[in-house]
Amino acid sequence: MCCGLIDWFDRHNDYVDASLSLVSGVIIDARSILLSVSGLFFGVIPSAIAAAMTICFRLFEGGQGALAGVLIIPTSVMIGLFFRWRHQVSVGGDIPIKWSELYVMGVVVHSAMMLCLFALPDAAYDKVFNSIFLPIMLLFPLATVALGVLLSHQFERRKTVQALRESEHRSTLSMQKLEATFAAIPDLLFEMDINGRYYACHTASKDDLVAPEEELLGNTVFDVMPYESATKVIEALRVAQKENVSRGVQVFLPIGDRDGEFELSVSKKQAVGEQPERFIVLSRDISERKKAEQELHIAATAFDSQEGMLITDERHRILRVNNAFTRVTGYNSEEVVGQTPAVLQSGKHQEAFYLDMAKSLKDHNYWQGEIWNKRKSGELYPQYLTITAVQSEAGGITNYVGAFTDITQRKKDEADIHKLAFYDALTGLPNRRSLQERLDSALHSARITKQLGAVLFIDLDNFKNLNDTKGHDLGDQLLVEVAKRLSRCVRNADMVARLGGDEFIIILENLGVDETALISQVKQIVSKVISSLHGEFVLEGGVHHSSCSVGVALFNADDSTDEVMKRSDMAMYQAKESGKDTYKFFDPDAEKTLCTLTELEADLRKALPQKQLTLYFQAQYHGDTLIGAEVLLRWVHPQRGVVSPAEFIPLAENTGLIVPIGDWVLRRACLQLQLWQDDVATKHLSLAVNVSARQFCQENFVEEVQSCIDMYGVDPNLLKLELTESLVLIDIEDTIEKMQRLRDLGIRFALDDFGTGYSSLLHLKRLPLDQIKIDRSFIRDIATDSDDAEIVQTIIAMGQNLRLNVIAEGVEYEEQVDFLNQRKCDSFQGYLFGRPEPIEQFTENHCTDILNQKSIA
Repeated sequence: MCCGLIDWFDRHNDYVDASLSLVSGVIIDARSILLSVSGLFFGVIPSAIAAAMTICFRLFEGGQGALAGVLIIPTSVMIGLFFRWRHQVSVGGDIPIKWSELYVMGVVVHSAMMLCLFALPDAAYDKVFNSIFLPIMLLFPLATVALGVLLSHQFERRKTVQALRESEHRSTLSMQKLEATFAAIPDLLFEMDINGRYYACHTASKDDLVAPEEELLGNTVFDVMPYESATKVIEALRVAQKENVSRGVQVFLPIGDRDGEFELSVSKKQAVGEQPERFIVLSRDISERKKAEQELHIAATAFDSQEGMLITDERHRILRVNNAFTRVTGYNSEEVVGQTPAVLQSGKHQEAFYLDMAKSLKDHNYWQGEIWNKRKSGELYPQYLTITAVQSEAGGITNYVGAFTDITQRKKDEADIHKLAFYDALTGLPNRRSLQERLDSALHSARITKQLGAVLFIDLDNFKNLNDTKGHDLGDQLLVEVAKRLSRCVRNADMVARLGGDEFIIILENLGVDETALISQVKQIVSKVISSLHGEFVLEGGVHHSSCSVGVALFNADDSTDEVMKRSDMAMYQAKESGKDTYKFFDPDAEKTLCTLTELEADLRKALPQKQLTLYFQAQYHGDTLIGAEVLLRWVHPQRGVVSPAEFIPLAENTGLIVPIGDWVLRRACLQLQLWQDDVATKHLSLAVNVSARQFCQENFVEEVQSCIDMYGVDPNLLKLELTESLVLIDIEDTIEKMQRLRDLGIRFALDDFGTGYSSLLHLKRLPLDQIKIDRSFIRDIATDSDDAEIVQTIIAMGQNLRLNVIAEGVEYEEQVDFLNQRKCDSFQGYLFGRPEPIEQFTENHCTDILNQKSIA
């Protein structure tokens, strides 16, 4: 390896000569320049090979600088590769590298080289570093720039040369392809000016030219073509001059002993220098194509279809049939060609049918419709037939083309669809849709004949139990058997339908005009129905006993379908409520009650958003001391006035409206507790809130109560939730769990109407209660009825033994108070202490010492 730089210092610097003579085995040369530039310009593989060879050589040389020298080699290569990657990522590999980037790379490489010299022994490092640092950092980066610029120029020159070669090669290939293309084009190719003068022509066959080539060149189209065709060519040239291209122009030309038809495509040629406008005209001989199109016109009409096809002449004699014709009819071509389509006639159509067909073909050249025809086997089948008359250019009919489709399957499908649409898939009985149409028809008939009829609404009793315990398969078996038995109970003129689920309808029509006789007749049928379904049904799972409830609604000419169905439905529910396994005739009073409830429900849905609900408060006392109140809900209807809770609370329970209403009551009660809590005189008062079963059974009930407590910041010990015995017994374990969670928050519980339910002492002991309320029905007669007195005394004693507070509600007389005090009853509530009243009156009557009472009403 060269050590030229050391030799230079040997000849020119005594100090260096003295110092370096003490450092043997240290070689300083230009390998860092070469290797870094190699990484920059040649990439990973060449640079790796160069680095490996250089390392081997350096290790072979040895000496104390071997380690430093080996480190410098891969460091230089990796820095060069890094700058190569950076240049490609930032600007792309096609842009030459700048000299400034080369200089920066030279500085980085040789700075890294100086760092690698730390691998020398300390004494050697000091001598070498002090001697060469400045020359290296001044000269080597510049040398890197010089070498990099030289290589960059060489690379660019090589790219330019390569690009020129590729361009020349592509041009050569293009010319070759163009010549081959011209040779392969079967069409005529001409070069013309705007006046139609020929300047060049190309053709694969000289026989295709309208004139010899020497007569064409220099002449115009008017010299060699018929005037009409030449005029079309000139028009095409002018269109191309304006729009650069024109296509689809067709001309007739005499070619030898034939008349040929040609299609022209004209495009404007790029002008060269002062050369006048020229056009390239491509002329394609389409004579054979036109002939083929004409020949294929009829064939395409007949055979380009999967439908059965036949072609006749103008006298209806069959000329051709297709494979689909043979497949559908059974006749092959030889059997029907020459005959008329009458061979296919079924005999089901009258002569008038065929006369109408002929008239339509004559007037409109077209007929379409359904027709019955006969196969070769003699089987009759329906087909959808279309007949089209084929006209010549002169307007006369030359052929008839018939296309038909076998619609046997479609007819079957239509029947199946009709059955699915109008009949129950399980029982085969008419379904709801069919029932609607039949009842409409029966009512229409009643308006004409004035005869009466009846609708029987039949619902199986306890059908759900069979489905739940034995499975739906057995339930379906029962429904099928019920349908069969019901069908045997009525006349052929009557209808038995399945409404859905386990509900069936029987329509009895034309039962006469005497209502008394009608009722007697209907009772006999109903009794027969109930007797038929009240018995044993042998199913796969064993013997099942069933019964039904029947609602009967009579109808006459004045009734509507909806009214009759609604009445029979109401009557059926009346039969259910009467104990099932019976029947009821429609009761108008029940309809009136139902309508009233429906209207009330609609009004109740608007009560909360329209702020028609309000809270009343009934005082609760311990002796003479007011301890709180029970919150009672009132509905002030804008037309009805105050609606009784006994009227709308059950309705709210049944419809689910009790949940949002109960939530509203709970929040308003918490707000009132907050207002009381802000005043020293009332901060001890508690509020008791009734909780419905549906509200308490909500999964998030505990969270809702906690949210109210947190929102208003009230003392939970002052909120008391009143539950009924029936509520706590719905799911005793879930009830205890929810009550305990609320009890952990500090909320208290009272068992309302105690003694009227069925709770056991075991349940009472497990429930986390604070209070039991003696129902008013026991308090009313305690002074005169010994049984009531014993019950009340027992309840009080039981509450004391269970350490529960006992409150008596419905207290109205002093005698009742005396009795309860003697038995040590804790608290009282009733008219004697105060009626339910709005918060203003409650405050005035029970909190007269409180000034400026806040109100939420």
